[in-house]
Amino acid sequence: MRLDRLGEPRRRNGVRADRTVSADMRLSRRRRRHAGGGPGRVQRQAPPTDCKRSAGPLWLLTDTGEAVTRRFPGNPWGEIAGWMDGFPGPSLAAYESGYLGFAPQRELAGLGVECVVAAVSKIPRSAADSASKNDRNDAARMAKAILAHDISPVWIPSPEVEGIRDLAGAYDGATARLATAKQRLLAFLAKRGFVYGGTTPAGNPRKYWTYDFLRWLDKVRPEDDGGVRTLAALRNEVEAAAEARADLLSEYRAAVDASPIAAEVAALQSIKGCAFALAAAFSAEVGDFTRFRSGRQVTAYFGLAPSQRSSGDSVRLGGISGAGNALVRKLAVEGSWCYAAARHQPKLMPRDTGVPLEIRMHGRKGSERLLRRRKEMLARGVPAAKANAATAAELVRWLWALGMMCREGAE
Repeated sequence: MRLDRLGEPRRRNGVRADRTVSADMRLSRRRRRHAGGGPGRVQRQAPPTDCKRSAGPLWLLTDTGEAVTRRFPGNPWGEIAGWMDGFPGPSLAAYESGYLGFAPQRELAGLGVECVVAAVSKIPRSAADSASKNDRNDAARMAKAILAHDISPVWIPSPEVEGIRDLAGAYDGATARLATAKQRLLAFLAKRGFVYGGTTPAGNPRKYWTYDFLRWLDKVRPEDDGGVRTLAALRNEVEAAAEARADLLSEYRAAVDASPIAAEVAALQSIKGCAFALAAAFSAEVGDFTRFRSGRQVTAYFGLAPSQRSSGDSVRLGGISGAGNALVRKLAVEGSWCYAAARHQPKLMPRDTGVPLEIRMHGRKGSERLLRRRKEMLARGVPAAKANAATAAELVRWLWALGMMCREGAE
């Protein structure tokens, strides 16, 4: 039975159509026959792929090769599980990774339904799929991919680790709001002709948002009343954003300390370029460090490996692929810029971190190697931005190595 968005049966020429089969269903059945599908095939189902407000449409491929579709208003996981139980088993449910998170997987798994989250970047797509994009076609494509054993399930984190991921995104958003508020205030000052310039006694340019800058800002007095009120409002906005970010950071640290990745977060900060934000986001995204076999896989997972367009004997490498978690990739690139001014000195760490000496020494070794490699690339004439991307790619490898050492030490 096929339902419209309001939950009412569709009609054709004024006649209620309780059972209709679309052309794409018939075509997919013919393809399955040619592919060897038939009685005895394992039943597969593709639950919601793009369910904004409803879980559906859902495609179910039965053991006879028949395609059944149904739409569920809302997210009634119990009804979905019961609907699947009405067909011969065994069964497998899958949906695309993305904004749905892992709640559907946990709900369906709790009801006894085997469910996986498919990596959206590895789902096979054709040019026709991009030309006809809708929920129904997405669900059909997912069901066919399951039937062909052509899906790559993603790692399912625990609720605690997923909460750390959410906090990492929230903290990054708070940081961006603070930067926007500061930039708005500086733009207002520049427009009004107030410039904070000069140099320090050492001859370096004076930096913004220091104690001296705030003292100078207290003396700024626009001539008109509107300018005075605008300056006060912008300063309040900066202070509120800074306070909100500080409060969120406190909650962030408390959640990490109580999470199962607390030891890894502390260990990762043994290397230069990795502070709390990068260590927490990286550990939460990796979760289980043993699921990677090498550092190259980690580099490719976070999109820091070069893209490739090769054919035959011609090998062409481009910029970084940009795949994977954008937040971790951004933090790694930002952290790598510290090596532009770093020195051959060990990173200072608090004494009460509880990080073993072996891990701290390995982090010091990684810092020395990254600093030396960056200087070698710059000496060869490699652009600074390209050298920094290469440093970030190797930095995530060292972070994974430190996390593996911490995990092995705990075992």
